[in-house]
Amino acid sequence: MFRRVKDLLGRKEGEEIQEIMPDDIPSILSLNEKAWEDEYSQSTLDGRKRILEIRDDLIDAVNSLSKTEREAAFHPKLEKIAKNSLPQCEKALLLALNRQLPEDPDAFYQACTEILKGCVKGLAGPGRYLRNVLPEEMKEIGMLVDAFGKEINILTPRVAEWRRRKEGVRTLRESHAHLMEMESTSLELSRDIPVLEAEIADLTLTSRERNEEKQVREKALEKDPVYSGLNHEASQVEHALREAEREVHSVISTLVHILRKAEKIAHHQSSEKLAKELNQVTTLLTGNGIPPAEEANKGITMVLPVMVSMIQSGEIQLKNQEERILFADHEKIPSILTGVLKEWERVHEKADETNRRLASYPPILDLARVESELKSLGTGIKEKEKRLFELKGKREEILPQIPASYSRMEAEISAMLGKKIRISSGR
Repeated sequence: MFRRVKDLLGRKEGEEIQEIMPDDIPSILSLNEKAWEDEYSQSTLDGRKRILEIRDDLIDAVNSLSKTEREAAFHPKLEKIAKNSLPQCEKALLLALNRQLPEDPDAFYQACTEILKGCVKGLAGPGRYLRNVLPEEMKEIGMLVDAFGKEINILTPRVAEWRRRKEGVRTLRESHAHLMEMESTSLELSRDIPVLEAEIADLTLTSRERNEEKQVREKALEKDPVYSGLNHEASQVEHALREAEREVHSVISTLVHILRKAEKIAHHQSSEKLAKELNQVTTLLTGNGIPPAEEANKGITMVLPVMVSMIQSGEIQLKNQEERILFADHEKIPSILTGVLKEWERVHEKADETNRRLASYPPILDLARVESELKSLGTGIKEKEKRLFELKGKREEILPQIPASYSRMEAEISAMLGKKIRISSGR
């Protein structure tokens, strides 16, 4: 592959459009990046050498400042300035100049710019007070800093070009990786979508068959005398259960109405214990579902004397026919309540038994199995249809991007290589 890439890169501009494969792109980028890096390193070699020489001269010039101070005598005021500013200036400049300079050209350039900033800052700070004290020495240092900056300026266009190329290579690598990912996803979708469509078709066919089977079994049940008998019995028991439940609610609602009146009177008379007992019976009768007959009997028997006493004393007025009929013979109230509750329990148990026989009848079990399969098939079809919709949407999103990505990469790599390149993708 590298030989083919080198052959491609060696062709002269003006030749016909050259075709490459997508898999060639990483090698082309690596080869160009290495060539540009070598070129960049070589083209900046002399400049880096000059910068190193200037830096060494600067270090020597800065180190000589302190010697000059020891060898010459200044005006007292200047002597004071030299004494205070010279160490600060020397320290600032040497701190900048002693920065490590890497061999990598790009890192070398970046370090040089930091050195230059440090020198300029040092000269503009404590160094400015030394211009009158050590004019010749500071002038020399200033000229060396200027020379240092000029060499950096000479390197700047080459650094910018190298960074531009490097960024172009990075961008192309990212574009290539994204393009390969889209093509891989597109290939997966081209495999997954037909498989999913076939699965949906199979499930739909099976669902249609089960639906036909369901209709056949339902028609057979319509003509089944055993099923008709069980169904008729279940309907009768259900009707009886509703009637029993209506009787229970009628008796309980009448009792609860009187119980609540009695509880209110007990609170008014500060008979909190009695009020609590009345409330407990009310809660038992009005709780979730139908109360057990024995518990209801025990509860109403406990508080009935108090209720009757309040009625007889006139504290509670019986205002409707149901209340007057029920309390006309109050001693029978526990047996009446127990009677309607036990009748409901009996009918409820019979209804459960009838429904169990109906549910366990083999043709009903077969029909329930078919209905369960239909429900499961329907759920499976919906899930797969949702997944198919998502995959098709993803394909519609990706497919238009692939040709555009190829065109964009062709333009970028052609500009990078300086020749017309066509990426052969089997499009």
